[in-house]
Amino acid sequence: MATSAAPYRTTIGQQEEKIAHFLRTFEAQQEKIHLAKIHESKQALFDALGDLFPPLNAELEGLTPPAGEEKFHQQWKDAVASLEDAYTSFLSGSAGNFMAAYFQSRHAFSQGKYQLYSMRTQLPTVHKYWVLPEAAARLAELETPASANQATTGVLHRPVSDQHGEYSLYVPEHYDPNRRWPLIIALHGGHGRGDDYLLTWLRSAKSNGYIVLSPKSLSNTWSLMQPSIDIRSILTMVEELMDEYTIDTSRIFASGLSDGGTFSYAIGLHCPKLFAGIAPIAASGVFPGWIGSPDAKRLPMYVVHGGQDFIFPVAMARATTNQLIENGFNVIYKELPEWGHACTYSINETMVLPWFDNLPSRPGA
Repeated sequence: MATSAAPYRTTIGQQEEKIAHFLRTFEAQQEKIHLAKIHESKQALFDALGDLFPPLNAELEGLTPPAGEEKFHQQWKDAVASLEDAYTSFLSGSAGNFMAAYFQSRHAFSQGKYQLYSMRTQLPTVHKYWVLPEAAARLAELETPASANQATTGVLHRPVSDQHGEYSLYVPEHYDPNRRWPLIIALHGGHGRGDDYLLTWLRSAKSNGYIVLSPKSLSNTWSLMQPSIDIRSILTMVEELMDEYTIDTSRIFASGLSDGGTFSYAIGLHCPKLFAGIAPIAASGVFPGWIGSPDAKRLPMYVVHGGQDFIFPVAMARATTNQLIENGFNVIYKELPEWGHACTYSINETMVLPWFDNLPSRPGA
């Protein structure tokens, strides 16, 4: 027998509270991950969440949705299953195979989050997760389409073509073609994915009115030895977006994590007239052949690196910054003493996005 609408929604609302807590807790743990402290990370996560999913699943199995709620009910179950997969994979990875488990966990987390995003207007508690706290009061406005818009908005995933690699895209739901919109090119780390890295920018973009392009590298990572390979792919994507959306060409930015941070140096220093600023995060450094352009010296750079980075030691970031400054480049360096080499949700939201917001528009665009 179907549960009546009010009790059903009460139960879903209670589950929403638990899932919202899971999202924030799991995300925070992703930012703290350190290969030398895997056991501590797993224990801290379990201490915060415990056996969260078995009771949720049991409750869902015993819950029959009211008429008209069947599709929603299945979507909710699917999203919960993906998040459970993320949690289980993270906790089960042993020291010897943790990275495989971690990538599985991160992909399942992304899947679950995209499933939830597609349902967000039906989930009042989880809906608030998708904006920064200061934008929560404007949530209805941010979800309201502009009457003049005919373009597709929201989260989009586009396949590889003869001209470019696959990419993911976020266009704010309130996109209006009668105004110019800033664009962030967000570059994933080695062996990463554009659809995964896009999620580290979604809240900032939705709350502050940015379009985000998150490309997938043509190979397992960016073509650092031959940057033109991936640069051509990305520039073709940008041209495609300019044909479809009203992009503010004076406010195009690039940022990335790890190899993506290094490639933000590459594309910025090879195409300095395209960008109003770049923000490499946990990057490996700059190749000497990249710094020959006089125009590149005017490009603002905001370099973020962790003092506990276990992939690219912090001394490398300091040396890169000193090299750039000695060569006359416009660089701000921010070192995070306790951070290692991990996801960048809060870094993007509290450091990089405010820096982009405060930069002047690129002259002559």
